[in-house]
Amino acid sequence: MRDGKNWITYNGEIYNYLELKAELAERGHDFRTTSDTEVLLKAYREWGSDCLQHLNGMFAFALWDGTRQRLFAARDRFGIKPLYYFFDEKTFAFASEIKALLLHPSVPRQPNPRIIYDYLALGLADHTEETFFSRIWQLPPSHFLTLDANGRLERRRWWKVTANPEIDVDTAAEDRFIEQFRASFEDAIRLRLRSDVPIGTCLSGGLDSSSIVTVANRLMFEELALDRRLVGEHQKTFSACFEDNRFDERSFIEQVLQTTGAENYQIFPDGQTLWEELPRVIWYMDEPFASTSQYSQWNVMKRVAQSGVTVTLDGQGGDELLAGYPGYYGVWLTTLIKRGRFGHAVREARSIQQLGGRGRGAKDLLLRTAYGLLPFGVKTALRDLVAGRAFGLSPDGHSLDVLQPAFRREFAGRHREWLYQQAENMQNFPQRLYEDVFRYSLPSLLRYEDRNSMAFSIESRTPFLDYRLVELILSMPAAMKMRNGWTKWVLRLAMEGTLPPAIQWRSDKKGFVTPEVLWLRQGEPQIRGLFSGSVLSSEFVDPKRVHDNVARFLAGKASGAYHTEISRWINLELWMRCFLDVRLAVPEHREVSVKTG
Repeated sequence: MRDGKNWITYNGEIYNYLELKAELAERGHDFRTTSDTEVLLKAYREWGSDCLQHLNGMFAFALWDGTRQRLFAARDRFGIKPLYYFFDEKTFAFASEIKALLLHPSVPRQPNPRIIYDYLALGLADHTEETFFSRIWQLPPSHFLTLDANGRLERRRWWKVTANPEIDVDTAAEDRFIEQFRASFEDAIRLRLRSDVPIGTCLSGGLDSSSIVTVANRLMFEELALDRRLVGEHQKTFSACFEDNRFDERSFIEQVLQTTGAENYQIFPDGQTLWEELPRVIWYMDEPFASTSQYSQWNVMKRVAQSGVTVTLDGQGGDELLAGYPGYYGVWLTTLIKRGRFGHAVREARSIQQLGGRGRGAKDLLLRTAYGLLPFGVKTALRDLVAGRAFGLSPDGHSLDVLQPAFRREFAGRHREWLYQQAENMQNFPQRLYEDVFRYSLPSLLRYEDRNSMAFSIESRTPFLDYRLVELILSMPAAMKMRNGWTKWVLRLAMEGTLPPAIQWRSDKKGFVTPEVLWLRQGEPQIRGLFSGSVLSSEFVDPKRVHDNVARFLAGKASGAYHTEISRWINLELWMRCFLDVRLAVPEHREVSVKTG
């Protein structure tokens, strides 16, 4: 779209565009359309780069400023929408998908060893501006770049928020935070219900998605925040389910349905179709991903598209902002002890155990806490000695054993730097949450969310990532997130009278799990075939070691979370076949197969 002076290409949604449109009209701007794209253009004309501060939404856009003769490109606060670019001082190319950049003759089709090391050895992805492709970058969240007519490229961060380092909160402040959270959460959902197409919600049965479904239901049918023609007689919800009770959450889903009267569309992902569709999923992802949980999400989005719904609400961000993962318990206790709050730490440890440990036994919890308090050098020595088995770190050390020796030596310093950062975060609960939101956990989850949804032309919206709600949560002391052994304290209290009590005070945490071990065993022929013969990833991993370690796993001789390591090896090899195999002129997903062997 253009307005005579500026041209824009834009991906995303500005949720507060109606309010901005009214404000800009008062400032003298005329509008020819009803789109948020035109509002974005006029906002830039009015405020320049400061227009970003006025936006509430998910977006990535590039705008040619005809007056200043410069390109202005920006990404939303959390990087919900992608923006990739290549720049070699002569050519600047950008796109929302890496595969589009690879079609440009100036863009190399080469792997990035640094990021591949982080992925294989540390389990990280999307944690830096680098990508799995050498010389292809992603614009970081909360950043914009400018490129002038002389070829000068500059990047700047346009939004920054800090985490409250305090632990305690008094009763008056707690009541105020609960009311503010409830109001902000409702308004975040209300804004994201603005739509001119059918809208539904993803429902896992967990606390976050159930909160969204129940609040959205009231807004839909009592406040009439959405045209009834776009929702029908009942809210539409979508769930991944399993016949194995260890992974299935239908008992909780059913309680939400009874409370709201919502419809539920269920999909049952299985290991057989996983191996048929895995190359296609990787094609849409552009880069390797973490585990088969992403395949469940892929199936949910497929079911959404089949139903005719084109916009969904999803709960991404709640776990990182509100300390929802079991791994945060050790960080919480370590932080309390580090700050001299010994009595508080003892009470919290007892509460966690009384609630069943939330997936953690007493021995494991104590080991994690003790480990977090050790000096960095001692931690490193212990990790090298036992490969982290006692602390849930790199199980059996296999992720390092399979790496090619020269590759492993080259990035040993990178590994140590990461270990040091993790040791620091282990003793600082507020900072650990902050890092997981902006670096270590959420960015990769948002990539999966975007690619899985857009593969089926679904627009996925994330109310927990309304920036006003995030600023509020990060301003809260830690006791508003973790209290008496309960995670997500403020959310649980804010949902009083809204959620079914069994979900409001649910003490187990599944975390969108899948029967990954079973699925890998079902794919034994395909896995063996991948690492036999010509193995493209052999410059990074030793195929024989991979083959032997996979055999140990399939024989039941590998312990812990080893299956996540195997998933990464598989993902890397399939990714290289899909995008880097020179035998494929254009690496379309349908040309890549997982052979048996």
